[in-house]
Amino acid sequence: MPITPNLYEVRVLAEALGVSAESVTVHSREPLGTGSVTGLQVDAEESLHYFVDTSGLSVAAETGLADAVESPSTRIWLHPADPHLPALAPVAFDDAARTLLDRLGITAIGKPEFIGYRPGRRAVLRVPIIDGAVWIKVVRPSRVQRIVRAHEAAASAGIRVPEIHGWSDEGLLVMASASGTPAADVDWDPGALLDQVDALREQFAAVDWDAPARSAAHRLDWYAGRGDAAVARLVPRTRAILARAAEVGERPRVVVHGDLHFGQLFLEDGISAVIDIDTLGLADPAEDAAAFLSHTIASARLTEAHNRGRVWALADLAAARWAGDQLTLGLTLVHLIGHAMAAGDRGDARASAEIEAAAEALLDARAPSTSESKSPLTDVFDSP
Repeated sequence: MPITPNLYEVRVLAEALGVSAESVTVHSREPLGTGSVTGLQVDAEESLHYFVDTSGLSVAAETGLADAVESPSTRIWLHPADPHLPALAPVAFDDAARTLLDRLGITAIGKPEFIGYRPGRRAVLRVPIIDGAVWIKVVRPSRVQRIVRAHEAAASAGIRVPEIHGWSDEGLLVMASASGTPAADVDWDPGALLDQVDALREQFAAVDWDAPARSAAHRLDWYAGRGDAAVARLVPRTRAILARAAEVGERPRVVVHGDLHFGQLFLEDGISAVIDIDTLGLADPAEDAAAFLSHTIASARLTEAHNRGRVWALADLAAARWAGDQLTLGLTLVHLIGHAMAAGDRGDARASAEIEAAAEALLDARAPSTSESKSPLTDVFDSP
């Protein structure tokens, strides 16, 4: 069954807009600050996307409804007027993006396209230009200088990252395309790619950087608070694994990417570039191993049939190489819980069950690929 939408957010938005709760559906939810930000769709004459924010984070200026509902710490905004990302709305439309790029000597030949959006955190837009595309990244104003310095530090260590054409203190960066071809579009060999990933991790470890990265383990309490069935089964075992890892004592910290997965990699005779190093920081090296393994597992079930075996092979090799380490295993489970819950929030019960099955495979010391035919819902969905 799909994860039940959070009724508080649905009710708050319905009451604020004067619409029926039946016209509001949840499409996303993730932690932010001391609360969360929930994406909701309102079906009226046109489909509108709202966000209900209980993060408790302060913003320079409100862009929607605040202090207008039962909790003064709750705010509502209509996409793209994200109050945490004040530079987003001004560049989300054609004329504004074109004007911005003109100032940098770049000519846009099309409209900006949203490629990724994490409410309250960041947005990425692609803008076509004559010889390809440039990328507009919008982040919280407090993060922009750190990202610029991270690019400089990584480049100084010989890691190829996209060039930054320009940036502003309002939280805006304009970046060149990465060198090479996205890994998802290349016929890589699983073993060779995993070797290249380990070499890249060694490069990151040599970066001159002293800011800490946030561990994925911090998300576990928020996940546990959701009360979902998958969480109820996996959280206690995940906690036990992380506790055993902690008994070993703190290990040396190194610089990690912080959100490493093959969607961040570009290839051309090896890894030619890596993107999204916003999360660069000092942490246990298990953080990158766990992020890569969990994302690969989540991606395998989404990959077209003719390539799925190769992605599962990458996941199996990564698990065999890294998941014997208790901290890596525990952090991988945290990521997979998050993937399963996100699928449930989208109403995709099958995906949630399949990801949970992959987590169970890891807990049983089995290859992740063995879970593909062992999802609790496989028979339900595959029956004629």
